[in-house]
Amino acid sequence: MPKIIVTEGQWILKGIQQFEQGGIDQLVIEKMATSLGCSKSSFYWYFSSRSIYIRKIIELWREQTTQQVIAASIAHATADGRIMDLLTQMFGTTKRGDFLFYLRKLSLKDDAYLSILNEVEQMRIEFMNQLLVQKGMQPENALQKSWMLYHYYLGWYERHKHETLSNETVQQHIRMSWTEWISI
Repeated sequence: MPKIIVTEGQWILKGIQQFEQGGIDQLVIEKMATSLGCSKSSFYWYFSSRSIYIRKIIELWREQTTQQVIAASIAHATADGRIMDLLTQMFGTTKRGDFLFYLRKLSLKDDAYLSILNEVEQMRIEFMNQLLVQKGMQPENALQKSWMLYHYYLGWYERHKHETLSNETVQQHIRMSWTEWISI
């Protein structure tokens, strides 16, 4: 039987999938190795410890779910276009798992993860704040609305995370967000 080579990236992506399904309790190296079709020794080729592995999982998640979303939104020429793109990405994606929930749970035990969680959430709120200021909203009002919109999204995602939403439902939430928090 040929030896299966699994890359560091494959291990990290598998870790993201597992973490969002049950947090660090789902990061069982033997089970993940079996799922990847390799031996667990390949894990130790890339990661000297489980804590380093967890850190890399969280770093990639941060990049994929925050920095890439921001980068994609920046591509639009107008503040309105950026806001609409961001809202579409926020409300248009469900069934991602509970990564943020499990990161919040992990952050209660380890201040390093609390720092990452706070940084991610602050980055998200600040990006919306910048967009609202670019749109012409007063900075203090923009920050308050950004905070409210982000926390609304957290509750909304928790409520809808197991559903596949129609485009009409997504557009309804976007229109509501625009009317309630964004229009000036």
